[in-house]
Amino acid sequence: YYFGIRNNKTTVYTELISTPKQVINEYILPDGSVVALNSNSKLVYPKHFKGDTREVTIYGEAFFDVKPNPEKPFIINAGKAQVKVLGTSFNVCAYPESETVEVVVKTGKVRVTSINSEAVTEIKEVFLIPGEKGTLFNKSNILKKSENSNLNYLAWKTHDFTFKEVPLGEVFQCLENTYHVEIQVNEPELNDLILNAQFDKKSIDFILNVVSLTFNLELSVEDEQYKFTSRIK
Repeated sequence: YYFGIRNNKTTVYTELISTPKQVINEYILPDGSVVALNSNSKLVYPKHFKGDTREVTIYGEAFFDVKPNPEKPFIINAGKAQVKVLGTSFNVCAYPESETVEVVVKTGKVRVTSINSEAVTEIKEVFLIPGEKGTLFNKSNILKKSENSNLNYLAWKTHDFTFKEVPLGEVFQCLENTYHVEIQVNEPELNDLILNAQFDKKSIDFILNVVSLTFNLELSVEDEQYKFTSRIK
């Protein structure tokens, strides 16, 4: 990862940057809060938290475990969304090129606010509790709250997967995003096969070999490119 330090008047900011194929699993911020940074992401934060807030900015995806401090809220700027907490753990996904900003709460309570830059008076907010997700649609500036149906939203950090009645196409996409590999199928209909499985901190080779045995498929690999084909009967 990369550290950068820049001055902005009297405040010194630090940049924590991960590479396109790297995850920073744990980093301690100046207040004792812990952050994990997904690949191709950047966190900007002051070297020392001053004033009555703890404010950071995320470009990409990160999981925060915020140290409680009722007198000094923790604020995260994530694209057009702002997340405010006192002490909790949650995941924020706010890649600049994405159409949405997503916040999923693991513990505690989080407030997500959307501010329309063209009409600052139009402020929308939702409060999230564990198991809930807040989604901000960047183009329309619409903010919605829903139940989090993605059991693997933290797989990029934990490498733990739960697949319940999930098509292989979705399974492969999740694995590609986590392990930064390419998975191909020779026959498109293979993507429609349904997988029920759970994996705890297993390698990509282990998982794909289980898939191969489960559906009786041929698996080949070359230069981090995996390919599935149907076995000849």
